[in-house]
Amino acid sequence: MLYSAGSGGNGANYALAGKAATAVTNKAFRAARESAPDYTMLAKTAMDNRSAEKITAMRAEESVTRAGINATSTAKQSEIKARTRNKIDKINNKRRMAGGIAALGKIAGAGYLAFKDNTKGREYPTADTSSIYEKFKSTRDKLIEEREGKRGTFKPPEFDPKDSSVSTATGSSNSGSTGGTAGKVTSGSAAGASTFDMSALTTKDYDDLAYAISSEAALGTDDEYGVAANILTRLQTGKYGGSVSEIIHAPGQYEGVYKGFSKPSPEISKRLQSPEGQAKIQEFIKRLDGRTEFKGQSMLRNRVAAEDPMFDPRGNFYHYAGQ
Repeated sequence: MLYSAGSGGNGANYALAGKAATAVTNKAFRAARESAPDYTMLAKTAMDNRSAEKITAMRAEESVTRAGINATSTAKQSEIKARTRNKIDKINNKRRMAGGIAALGKIAGAGYLAFKDNTKGREYPTADTSSIYEKFKSTRDKLIEEREGKRGTFKPPEFDPKDSSVSTATGSSNSGSTGGTAGKVTSGSAAGASTFDMSALTTKDYDDLAYAISSEAALGTDDEYGVAANILTRLQTGKYGGSVSEIIHAPGQYEGVYKGFSKPSPEISKRLQSPEGQAKIQEFIKRLDGRTEFKGQSMLRNRVAAEDPMFDPRGNFYHYAGQ
């Protein structure tokens, strides 16, 4: 009995001892686990550190590369600027040399002229403009005589350069028209005659005159009638065409026509056909006095005012062939 009772008490003690040992073991395990390193965190920290090191290295390499590129670019630009400056200096040196040579040439030329008398045999103009005109007239008449085969069929009226009024040289017009193709004038008037048979012109002739005037004259001025007088003066000679149309379309004659600048103009045609327009054309034919040529404003520097009439300051000036 005592033994059995004693045996029961020892079993309980063993059970308590086992629980206590288990509790101690659990506490020890828990303490060990709580105090153990966080390997996951350590691994993550190590990865972050390696990534940061690589990024830092890449940025450093990028900075070095960019610095190298900038240095190379700066060096190239400096080299290009130096070469450009060198070329400019060479060009400027050549220009200075050329200028110096030209200056020496001028000095030498001035020195030569200073010791050389260039006035010997020189003809000086005088206040008497009639002598100049006489020489011109003599040359003109000679050329006209040669052109007419020395037949003396053309002789312009006399013109006094000192007199600005219109010459009223003798010469009657033959108003009788022989007919024929429309636009042809067969009045028998010689070039340079003082009158023109306006009745021989057809409506088409006036339209053709207006077509040429639209590009050749200073529009809205008396130069319109001057161009018409020029064309009809050519018609009188018979050497530029047998009609107004033939004359204005002759190759190389009226630039505005053959370059396509002319256009039909009923307004100009109407002005030409009016009594006032016909009177002006007739008057300007007299003033042209056989002049068959004219030049525009771009050639105005070549005009001799005493010899080349103009009908408006903005228009053409008129002269003889060969001048």
